[in-house]
Amino acid sequence: MAIKITKIKQILVSPTRYDWSKVGADITKGCYTSYEKAKAIYVWLAENISYDTSYSIHDADTAWKRKKGVCQAYCELFYRIGVACNLDVRIVTGHGRGRASVGRILEDHCWIVVNRNSVMFQQPFPEAIIYEKGQEHILDDFVATKGLTARTAIMIEPTWGAGVVEEGQFIKGKHDMSWFDVDPCWMIFTHYPKNPADQLLGELSFSPSDYKQLPYLHPSYAEYGFNAKDLLSYFIHTGSSDFPMIYPSFEKYVEFYDIPVSSVLRKGVTYEFLLAKKSNCYLAISIAHDFYLENDTSVWQISGNRCKAIIQPHKTGTMTLSIKGEESTNKYNVIIEYKIKM
Repeated sequence: MAIKITKIKQILVSPTRYDWSKVGADITKGCYTSYEKAKAIYVWLAENISYDTSYSIHDADTAWKRKKGVCQAYCELFYRIGVACNLDVRIVTGHGRGRASVGRILEDHCWIVVNRNSVMFQQPFPEAIIYEKGQEHILDDFVATKGLTARTAIMIEPTWGAGVVEEGQFIKGKHDMSWFDVDPCWMIFTHYPKNPADQLLGELSFSPSDYKQLPYLHPSYAEYGFNAKDLLSYFIHTGSSDFPMIYPSFEKYVEFYDIPVSSVLRKGVTYEFLLAKKSNCYLAISIAHDFYLENDTSVWQISGNRCKAIIQPHKTGTMTLSIKGEESTNKYNVIIEYKIKM
């Protein structure tokens, strides 16, 4: 009796009915380099496509018509528009996670990689891979970023760059460029590709189990002065998965030079915080219900834009470093938060 072999078609990019040439030309008008074109497409998607909270729109054609879609739709739109502009666009499949999901790998996700060098244009990303049952490794062996390196790749997260979903509602972002041209060393804190080679980290590549232990770090933290490669080395060598809670959106005010990188501080131990002001603002540290403004010389040493705080927590609870912009009248916003324990 003959054995029936079932062929499986893995869709990577959905078929399209449209000619994307005019769309691509309009979106990238005035752009000449691959970088400029990729940035223009990223900005257009962020401004014009909303996240589909019904999770039903996955392809470029429907997303274009209804102006919304899930991550696959964002990536397929980027792909279709990019290829029409003669960009070498790749779609990387894998998993994404937020702060609350550290310690596990989330559901399927996808993002974009564009070749900086337009002269090295590759074949378009395959619309489908067909293999026979039992040969699933064909897809597993597919490397989306083949031929690219961390230097030649532009890593892009178009879905998260558009905004966030909170309590089932999509909230559009405000020109968030932190998810465009993401350093692979930052990307690995939140994205894990199905094929490890697509990390573009070389010898620093992480296994799934090691990835699970990394803390959640947002690429905007680079604007606070953090170096992703140094942080990766720290977590690798210490085996730690701990990091203080940091709040984005205040990067224009300060840059951290040296701060504790563990979320837990110990009562009675002395800690030093060294940072620099990038624009006019006021700083404060709170421990439990005690508040230390930057004019408190028992804690702060200020010299020009350089600020040093020396703290010895005397009680358990929460410790925060807060900031108030010069334009604000009385509100301090927390930018980093620690727990103080015995």
